[in-house]
Amino acid sequence: MAHIIRVIKKLMNLLFKKITFSLFLLLTIGTSFAADPYPNKPIRIIVPFAAGGGGDFLVRAWSEKFSEALKQPVIIENRGGGNTTVGTEAVARAAPDGYTLLFVSTSLSTNPTLMASLPYKTPEDFSPISMVVSYPFGLAARSTLPANNMGEIIEYAKKNPGKVTIANSGDGSASHLAALMLEEATGTDMTTIAYRGAGPAITDVAAGHVDLTFTGMSQIKPFMDNKRVKLIASSGSKRLLSNPDVKTISEQGVKDFNSFVWWGLLAPAGTPKEVIDKVHQALKISVTSPDVVKRFNSTDAEVRLSSPQEFEQFLRDEIVRWKKLLTKKNPTSNP
Repeated sequence: MAHIIRVIKKLMNLLFKKITFSLFLLLTIGTSFAADPYPNKPIRIIVPFAAGGGGDFLVRAWSEKFSEALKQPVIIENRGGGNTTVGTEAVARAAPDGYTLLFVSTSLSTNPTLMASLPYKTPEDFSPISMVVSYPFGLAARSTLPANNMGEIIEYAKKNPGKVTIANSGDGSASHLAALMLEEATGTDMTTIAYRGAGPAITDVAAGHVDLTFTGMSQIKPFMDNKRVKLIASSGSKRLLSNPDVKTISEQGVKDFNSFVWWGLLAPAGTPKEVIDKVHQALKISVTSPDVVKRFNSTDAEVRLSSPQEFEQFLRDEIVRWKKLLTKKNPTSNP
């Protein structure tokens, strides 16, 4: 009898272990199925500029297709301030899960020189995803400015040193760099005025409060149509697709002048590679869509996709590239 009892106990113990293991396996499988793969909720893209600027137009040109590719809503959030540091810091401090992304421009690579202390490091606190788009600027002037081409503007600026005003979308922005490049290339002394985005800058030029600004054609065109600003030149190496009759700055006598703006997409540092890859693939699908390309081309922009590694190296090169110009024009910049 004792032998039979021992056998029964062994069988019960074995059965208990099998049931326990089966339950554990079911729970594990159930948990893995319950944790839906990325993405499973809305994705937020922060643009660290005021609403109405070039970043707004560009991100909204592809965000709908991006949403379709990821099968989740995409929320665009304009968070200007602090020369883009407010919105940029929000992304740097966000959870590295792919649900908070940064759509940013040149200021990301100039702020390390302009600011002695930043609440984040570039590119260390980010996971670069891709360059997205680039375009040349238009140089717009208030309609009442007594100069209609580069030669006349240079002459006017030299006769009125310090009096010609040129607006930009923030210290260290691409439009600010273009203005500094123009001063250096022409030997003129202009007064640069920083705004919290391209929208407010072009609005003040149209109102006659400021003489000039470098900005994208998406901002210039509405004011050109009602004759509140005039288009002087293209800042790039080629003429604007939208205004091929308008000569480049280089063609108007400022040799080899070439300035353009770029925009790129980043996530917080530590975002898993598989998430970065999914975002990159969705971005590629979005920005190469014929509808999106057409919208880009309407403002002289072109797709500039890159790998995450290429974009990271580009950022490092840009920081070095602009440091020399910024420290020369502003000796108090962070060395």
